[in-house]
Amino acid sequence: MAAPRHYFHSGLAVASDLALPEWQDFAGGEGGDVRIILSDAAMPGCSEADGTIIDGDKIRFAIDGIGVWEITGGHTIRIHPRPHAQERELRLFTLGSAWGALGYQRGLAMWHGSVVEKIGGAIIFCGETGMGKSTTAAAMLSQGWALVSDDLSRVDADTKGPVVYPASTRIKLWRDAIERFGWDSHILQRDHFRDDKFHLSAPDHHGGAGPLPLRAIFVLAEGNTLEIERLEGHRAATAVLAATVYRPEMLEVLDGWVGQAHIAARIVADAPVFALRRPRDLTALGELAGAVEDRLSE
Repeated sequence: MAAPRHYFHSGLAVASDLALPEWQDFAGGEGGDVRIILSDAAMPGCSEADGTIIDGDKIRFAIDGIGVWEITGGHTIRIHPRPHAQERELRLFTLGSAWGALGYQRGLAMWHGSVVEKIGGAIIFCGETGMGKSTTAAAMLSQGWALVSDDLSRVDADTKGPVVYPASTRIKLWRDAIERFGWDSHILQRDHFRDDKFHLSAPDHHGGAGPLPLRAIFVLAEGNTLEIERLEGHRAATAVLAATVYRPEMLEVLDGWVGQAHIAARIVADAPVFALRRPRDLTALGELAGAVEDRLSE
């Protein structure tokens, strides 16, 4: 087997048997925190229908036809590939569900959302599936912002204020949004699950950079008109926790809700939270970006 590749991602030094082109801008260093192993040992007997399994200090899950993942102690991801599984498929679940599970084992806040940055401050767009997190982030990118993360981010309640770790140089968009921004030249590949969605290289990004200050949190919701409302106190904390939790079923089996709620409360105490309601009409994206910037400048 070839020597492992080394990456520094989410503040962790990672050595991986599986090449991770999605992390090419995070390559370097020596792995000491996390090991990703492609295993040829006997495959654990579980299926996708079993969901998330806890076995001592291990989390185990299966994706039928692709493989089984075992995440141990917050330091090892062991992949048992099925015959004929493609590396692209293995990477998809390693950098998604398995990486999120490892973060949870380490007691980290792994937030689901899209993050952009400008002038030294990052903002995160979060919300239920289908609320347009990536599309909203793309609207900000079109106005000179840089991508920090799309999908899964480590967020910390630092003593000097909350921070978010850069996690991605790619963004996923539907075909109509790509045409709206004129970004056909940025397309890298078609999405694994959806024929009309694509992975694109971001026009600008923070791949490989250190943690960035988290300036504000925007919880997305659908509305008839564009509206931004400040949320306070318990209302803000509840909205953020509901909108950012990644793979809640994993948190459930790990009994990790209290820890995640504690981190979210500390972050919300230092970063303003806004409810951002918008029409689904893509023609309003330019107005949206301007409204977000205006609100941040108040």
